[in-house]
Amino acid sequence: MPELPEVEITRRGIEPFLAGKLITGVRVSEHRLRWPIPSNLAAHVTGRRVTQVTRRGKYILIACGA
Repeated sequence: MPELPEVEITRRGIEPFLAGKLITGVRVSEHRLRWPIPSNLAAHVTGRRVTQVTRRGKYILIACGA
């Protein structure tokens, strides 16, 4: 499990590459996460723009807009 500074560095590193970009597809490489991944995730987020990349604890949160 990464430490908080490592998660923040990762968030800062990926934010410039994600913010404002259009999501064209989704690939889930690890299905054994804390919560189940919805089967319709790709349909729900494809075509949306990434509006914000934030962190809450050790989780990186990617917010999407219309």
